[in-house]
Amino acid sequence: MNIKLKTVVLFCGFALLPSYMMGLDIKNEKRAIDLDFFAKVKSISNLKENDGNIFFILRQPDIENCNYSSGLYQLIDGKAVLLTENNSDYFFQDNGVIFRDIRGKTDCEKIKEGEQLTVFQKLDLKNQETEEWLRLPVQIEQVAWIDKDHFFYTSSYDHHFEELLKESGGNRQEALKNKEENKNCRIFDELPFWSNGKGDISGLRTHLCYYDKGDIKLLTDTLGTVSSFEISPDNRTLVYVAKKAFYGKVTDEDHLTVLNTVTLEKKEWPLFNKASYENIQFLSNDEIVLTINRSLEHDKIENAGFYRLNLRTGKLTEIYDGSVYGFGNKIATDIGGAGKLKITSDKDGICYVTTNVDYAPLIHISYKDGKVTFLTKKEVNIQEYIPYKDGFLALALVKQQGSEIYFIDKKGNANQLTSINKPLFDEYQVVEPVKVTFTNEEGLLLNGYVLPPVGYKKGKKYPAILDIHGGPNGAYGTVFFHEMQYWANHGYAVLFTNPTGSYGRGSMFSDIRGRVGDIDYRDLMTFVDTVLTKVDFVDGNRLGVLGGSYGGYMTNWIIGHTDRFKAAAALRCISSWISHSSTSDIGYSYTYDYLGTDMWKNNRLLWDKSPLKYADKVKTPTLFLHSDEDFRCYIAEGLQMYHALQQFNVPSRFVLFKGENHDLSRSGKPLNRIKRLAEITEWFDQYLKQ
Repeated sequence: MNIKLKTVVLFCGFALLPSYMMGLDIKNEKRAIDLDFFAKVKSISNLKENDGNIFFILRQPDIENCNYSSGLYQLIDGKAVLLTENNSDYFFQDNGVIFRDIRGKTDCEKIKEGEQLTVFQKLDLKNQETEEWLRLPVQIEQVAWIDKDHFFYTSSYDHHFEELLKESGGNRQEALKNKEENKNCRIFDELPFWSNGKGDISGLRTHLCYYDKGDIKLLTDTLGTVSSFEISPDNRTLVYVAKKAFYGKVTDEDHLTVLNTVTLEKKEWPLFNKASYENIQFLSNDEIVLTINRSLEHDKIENAGFYRLNLRTGKLTEIYDGSVYGFGNKIATDIGGAGKLKITSDKDGICYVTTNVDYAPLIHISYKDGKVTFLTKKEVNIQEYIPYKDGFLALALVKQQGSEIYFIDKKGNANQLTSINKPLFDEYQVVEPVKVTFTNEEGLLLNGYVLPPVGYKKGKKYPAILDIHGGPNGAYGTVFFHEMQYWANHGYAVLFTNPTGSYGRGSMFSDIRGRVGDIDYRDLMTFVDTVLTKVDFVDGNRLGVLGGSYGGYMTNWIIGHTDRFKAAAALRCISSWISHSSTSDIGYSYTYDYLGTDMWKNNRLLWDKSPLKYADKVKTPTLFLHSDEDFRCYIAEGLQMYHALQQFNVPSRFVLFKGENHDLSRSGKPLNRIKRLAEITEWFDQYLKQ
């Protein structure tokens, strides 16, 4: 495939490296990382174990068909063996592997016409034969199995379609016909009215249902919605999280409900006021562990706490408040991988993956005293894990390699079990990041990194790009990031850090309500100043800046407050808090989280914190990239800033990707991802390499 891009100049004359770069391997000539390198990387997810056998999903971008291919694999003698294609999830039931797959042409046509259908296939591992196992006239999402004839599941409910169904006297075909006739009309009558990656959601609910030998019973209110559930080891208790019936604006608080799976009787546990509940796992048939976020109640941004709840007595015990080690891996990467993280337990406490400054370890929290023990070593970034033998099986990114499966032993050693991506990465010139520490205005010692340009010559200065992560409650680490590595192979130094507001240093560090554009901006500038002092190959006169989402907001903010950057790229950005709060799928809550007010209480503050206010001060040539189905940072955000720069005769360019959403750089169509990276690189080449 031919990709039109300006010639990539590789530096072949290797010079003696500074002492802090001695670890960079330049002995063997390797291939340069190119625009489509990400499409050669396989992501691993949904790691499971059954009777000692290891299973997982492999997914890979498919450039030729401009989509993604996936399949269910088993690890056999250290090799990934394909079992069946086109899978994203699977279960173990009835002495086989159960997965969803619509195979018949007639069934595919029915779904295209709007019919609801779920078909489960069963794979017999002994003879490798697949047969249809169960067919249901509904669209199933989550499933909690008791057996083939009895299980609980969630399914989407469209209030608007149900109204059409009533009008047609229950005739589904007529209702579908009426829906088709009105397909060019979008109806909003609720808030939120759309959701990134899902599209229009006004009127949509998720219901909990019970399947009993062909009979289907609705267990929740038609206008209520369920977000998650978990079933006990003895299959007699189901715990689920739901929002009660609403019409109009969605309710903020969640409700935790316990369901007797035999009698279907329900009991609600009102544990806290305005709390949200997640990550439910059973410790025993009578006790669960879960995370509870009380940010709404406390009116501030904070990590969720970890609790034990006895389902018989209602006794709630805090295990750990989560103030420092929050739940989840928030280290950014653009090569995918991993599924849903879970909390696991042993007799002494709980285990979970956290983000610690710039990596994602597995930790253990003691029931007795809340003591934190790190179960993995610093270079190991856990994407997903399960208990296995006397340790853990884990999907992990280690240093600058792609995802692989590891066995984590009692000492925290990561023993690699697969070589799914390693042969690929070994062929290419992957650069190791250089750590740079700096002290911010509050006296905190922070760290960032610089990727040096491949084969740089001592004494020569190179253009550099400051890359700002999203969030702001996200984080950059030392894992492989394709776009950064591509730029390093294209003759750039790449700078990245985690300013105040980032995830990984506890709730207090993450909470920058009212300080957005202030302390985070100064942290970034201090980091750049420090790099220019400590790293001799970065050219301070040829600096570029870019970021996506919150990083796009910061890019817009930076160019309105300094001219030190010679070029910028604002990706899926925010330019006005006033418009963002009214158009983003999370705008009404996100704006309050980070500014502590709304436009009716303090529109002056929202405008003062909006980059658009300072657009008349911008001198920096800026590229804007957006997607027309980005409902997280709506297209208006990029267009407003672009319009302003054109108004003031600042060189600018706006590129809009059709059919893409907020996640273009991570899961968009492969050809669009290539085009995106090419546009950014050509823009910086134009202003930083001339």
